[in-house]
Amino acid sequence: MMPMPRGLDGWIARLYATIGLVGLVCLAMPQAYAAGDLSISNPDGGDVRALVIGIDDYQHVRKLKGAVADATDIVTSLRSMGVGDVVALTNAQADRASVLREIGALVERTKNNDLIFLSIAGHGTQEPERIKGSEPDGMENVFLLPGFETTAAGSIERILGSEFNHFIRQFELRGAKVIFVADTCHGGGMVRDIDPRAAQMSFRQVPRYTLLVDELKPVTDSNDPKSELDFDHTAFLAAVDRHTKAPEVSIPGVNGLRGALSYAVARALEGSADVNHDGKVTLKELFSNVRQVVYQLSDQRQNIVTISSPAQTPETDIAFELTRGVVLIQGPTARTASAQPGAAAPGEGPLSASPAVTAKAAPVPALATAPNAVPTNAAPSGAATAPLRPAAPIRLAALDGKTNYFASVTPKDVTVQAVQPTDNPDLIWDPVSHDVIAWGDVVAYGVDVANLPTVVDRTAAIRELKRMATRSPQVMRISPDDRQQRAGQIVEVDLSDVASRAVLLFNVSGDGTVQVLYPVGSDAALARSASLRLPLRVGQPFGAEQIVAVTSQQRMVDLETVLMQLNRRRASGQVIKSLERYLPADARIASIGFFSAP
Repeated sequence: MMPMPRGLDGWIARLYATIGLVGLVCLAMPQAYAAGDLSISNPDGGDVRALVIGIDDYQHVRKLKGAVADATDIVTSLRSMGVGDVVALTNAQADRASVLREIGALVERTKNNDLIFLSIAGHGTQEPERIKGSEPDGMENVFLLPGFETTAAGSIERILGSEFNHFIRQFELRGAKVIFVADTCHGGGMVRDIDPRAAQMSFRQVPRYTLLVDELKPVTDSNDPKSELDFDHTAFLAAVDRHTKAPEVSIPGVNGLRGALSYAVARALEGSADVNHDGKVTLKELFSNVRQVVYQLSDQRQNIVTISSPAQTPETDIAFELTRGVVLIQGPTARTASAQPGAAAPGEGPLSASPAVTAKAAPVPALATAPNAVPTNAAPSGAATAPLRPAAPIRLAALDGKTNYFASVTPKDVTVQAVQPTDNPDLIWDPVSHDVIAWGDVVAYGVDVANLPTVVDRTAAIRELKRMATRSPQVMRISPDDRQQRAGQIVEVDLSDVASRAVLLFNVSGDGTVQVLYPVGSDAALARSASLRLPLRVGQPFGAEQIVAVTSQQRMVDLETVLMQLNRRRASGQVIKSLERYLPADARIASIGFFSAP
């Protein structure tokens, strides 16, 4: 039996009174709204119109896997929300002539006070700017179309960023507001390296090229804006900045790969961005919601860029409204607390108490897992025991392609499907090093076959945690960045907008071991400031850590008690069951992974 991992050595809580991003309460959790129709409306009284583009099937450059699904998802969301004027162009439909024709027709249909939604998912790249001084780095963003290649004829099949700027200005001149979503990337690399044993990751970028002959005749006008800051009524959401790549990611419960930005935008359009359930989604709510969902789904690989026009005020300007056929009802009343704030919960173990507030940085004490901790999935007293909801099997592959290793792998919470390493597995096991790899990252080092079941169960649990956090995110960030962290390094967890909210923080390590991080001992039950900062020290064993935060306006006594009973156990499935049973109606969840390496 492998020794139980410690993962994180410890932390001391420090609170700072800073302004954080807004959080989210969503219909997908215990609902604060009665069932009823939900539709998008334009706060300015005009119509909502959309052009949505998605391209996977490139003829001469590497194909993508999820851009068409992104377009389909956004179109479905818009239409289900009552938007009638929606035009979709996918794959071969999205040649240059068709894109220009449809966007021109959309301009002609646009009337004063309309809201225009533009979205494109596909490959991007950069080219030297055509107008010297028009770009900060001298490079212009370009969106590639299905027939693009570096020939005279193929050079036509692309859209310049400046051309989108031209058309957006035409919408504005007709009195419309615009939301532009670019689920692509145009340059840069990655902060966190990809393990070379992993399956090839898919990115929405092609290398820069040289066009010996360029037949493209750009659509342009002397009054075209030179940058996003030259618009009056336009909001931009881009998958990444100019220095990083946008990966296609696996979405919990969704087959295949997707763009995290498009998926997050589709959920926001369906109402998840309405933080306070007032039926009005501000630009700040939209930006904050989408930013957090993408950050979580990509395991920190993506930090989206959001830009609003200088004349807009994100805190108050309404992106869109939600019309409901029902009225807001009260959620369940708070339970009576069954424990005093700050009291040690059952099963806490030898965790040193930390002060809730400290005026200066203090040493970060060790939080070691007890050597005799029981590596079991058995449910402790008081834990929920209902089976996990039916889930897709975890696709498990061996690096050498053999499947006989897994005959005895029988996880508790999910089934296993043995596949080849080229068949988009959820986990790849290296029979030489016994490392377990998931989508470019090492989840756990040195795991023998006997201990694979808990890693598989952990994968299913993380998938469910991401699903929950996508639908009801609590804003949380992990710094300094997404690179692999090293032993002894301090990693800080920052929670925003948590003033007067109860906070539960725990970790699920690579083999499924649960570690309760907050509250412990004398920690305050309710956060006293808008932002809560928690330093963590990285320690052995190395691999994946999933930091999960749950916040609520009420103290979550039952959930807190159960989590303490699960502390230091390989019980990732029990965590999910407990969350499903004890989450209050107003719960917000953050679930963010980071990775450490020797």
